[in-house]
Amino acid sequence: MADLYAEILIPQNIGKGQGTLTYKVPENLIKEVKIGSEVLIPLRSKKIKGTILKLNDKEPEFKTKGIIGMVGEKTYLQKWQIELVQWISDYYACPMYKCLEMFIPKRVLTKDRTGTEAIPEIIAPEIELLSPASNIHKLTPEQQEIFNKILDKKNRISLIHGITGSGKTEIYLQLAQHFTKQNKQALILVPEISITPQMTTYFEKIFSEKIAVIHSKLTSVQRKKAWKKILNNEAKVVIGSRSSLFSPFQNLGLIIMDEEHEFSYKQDQSPRYSTRDVIYKMSELLPDLKIVFGSATPSVETYFKAQNKEIVLFEMNKKIYEQPHPKVEIVDMRDEMKKKNYSIFSETLAENISQVLERNEQAILFLNKRGTSSAVICRECGYIEKCGYCDVAMTYHQADSKLTCHHCGFKKNPPTLCPSCKGVAIRFIGSGTEKVEEELHKIFPKARIIRADKDTTQKRESFKKIYNDFKSHKADILIGTQLISHGLHLPNVSLVGIMLADISLLFPDFRTSERTFQLLTQIAGRAGRIKRNHDIEDKVVIQTYMPENPILKSVQDYDYKEMYDFAINERRIANYPPFSKLIKLTFSHANEQECIKAIQRAKALIQENSRKEKLEILTYPSFIKKIKGKFIFNMLIKGASLTSEIVAPFQNIEGWKIDINPISTL
Repeated sequence: MADLYAEILIPQNIGKGQGTLTYKVPENLIKEVKIGSEVLIPLRSKKIKGTILKLNDKEPEFKTKGIIGMVGEKTYLQKWQIELVQWISDYYACPMYKCLEMFIPKRVLTKDRTGTEAIPEIIAPEIELLSPASNIHKLTPEQQEIFNKILDKKNRISLIHGITGSGKTEIYLQLAQHFTKQNKQALILVPEISITPQMTTYFEKIFSEKIAVIHSKLTSVQRKKAWKKILNNEAKVVIGSRSSLFSPFQNLGLIIMDEEHEFSYKQDQSPRYSTRDVIYKMSELLPDLKIVFGSATPSVETYFKAQNKEIVLFEMNKKIYEQPHPKVEIVDMRDEMKKKNYSIFSETLAENISQVLERNEQAILFLNKRGTSSAVICRECGYIEKCGYCDVAMTYHQADSKLTCHHCGFKKNPPTLCPSCKGVAIRFIGSGTEKVEEELHKIFPKARIIRADKDTTQKRESFKKIYNDFKSHKADILIGTQLISHGLHLPNVSLVGIMLADISLLFPDFRTSERTFQLLTQIAGRAGRIKRNHDIEDKVVIQTYMPENPILKSVQDYDYKEMYDFAINERRIANYPPFSKLIKLTFSHANEQECIKAIQRAKALIQENSRKEKLEILTYPSFIKKIKGKFIFNMLIKGASLTSEIVAPFQNIEGWKIDINPISTL
């Protein structure tokens, strides 16, 4: 029998290579080992696990040690998954051993490195049910037509652009049922852990015990049980956040990516992968894989692909139940100032809250800013109290009478005298969720008010209690941040107030228009959930100092296409995706001058190594210039066909971060 040698990837860094070592396969294992097998190998004085990447009978020129034995009875990684590990490593400029950690059971069955998989501000509690589950039923003619076309062999990748309540989930259910009947597995991706129980409840009605749930908040025991169900092909439907992409599927036939526009589908730690891009690669590796993206507000890039016939587009513009959208009213806060109304509540919003309370209904007030005041300022010299470790103004929290940095957590007492001029004209300016709550109690002293933000949802069960209390009408008004933007079914809410829409509009980023529309549309969707027993329509009140902004008009008209046309034109002019590719290179250091020098040296090196390519390279300090005592500078590289090779010299170098296709340039 010919000798056999294995190239084995180990889950640790062993130098500048990709982390592979060659071992001899002992005769007793030659018939057992396969590509993807986990094996036990000697490394120095230890025994470690590794994964076989390649097998060949060519004897290497150096002396090799032998494989000790197999780990487990089954192959955990299939050939396509090995290829996916290699692709993620190459595409995202990340060592293979780090990419492997997302796939191998040893890592998945203990504790995820990446932490909570959710958009900022979301604590991701495990909640049992966010909206009523619906039994599977006969599809409407529109749903049936979309279902049939998705199953057409030539339509491999589809986008369902459907408004809230249009019936996308019912199509998801029927598609999953179709593929599981063929003994194939279906993956249902959700952007946040908090939505997972809701989606699971929908699917349990049909699939019962054939469901596995994967996300980073599972205990080791829960994760191990789910992993084995998938590996043994007992789980036909897998529901989870982005990490569930790397489950040990045996016969994956369908991926549904719900709310595909959400930023939480982008990993913010190495490897900084985009779930959507990984799915596109999976479609190349698995020719029979069917992919469905779904959203009421699709990402501009995905909708652009659909407009250009790269993927199939299905539009669902009507709700299953003919419930109209709530009316959106835009209030110019400059006019309030002219009327000597200096309150954070416009007359229109205050009046609508009063009417809601009189009707014994409920209201949600949204402000994407925590705290009582945004900053402490001296009115004599203009001094602003900043964090000593971060380049940001500290926020005052009345609950503990402390100034808090929302980036590093540093706390201190507010000054009574100005540290700069020693004056006494210290004032708290701006408004956070605490301030909104304080003002509401003054205007509506009898109203029952609760607040949902990061400060009130630190404990595991806290959000669940807030949600249940509000749903059972133990409170009349819910004040919240992005935490309450979607995933909540609250039928008694007839008013949504957006305290200041300008916060998200002011970010100097190419995705600002898109993200603002998505966020405000989601918030607006908390009202108008059911038909009332009166003629007064549900309402959304948007307060702003920029009423002429075209994005706010698009939100008011519920017009995604209008927003898309505006955003795509902005990007075409400035050469941003989808008209270019981006790489963001970030360097951080305790010394600001070292940061500047390092970025300039990096820019010169990249320009030297890519003379033939037409690149646009921008260098600038991060939007928040200093965090946790370190200065941060960015380099943004734009090009028609960028690859990670251009930034390869900075891989695994202390202080540097590489982000391929970043969701933000800030």
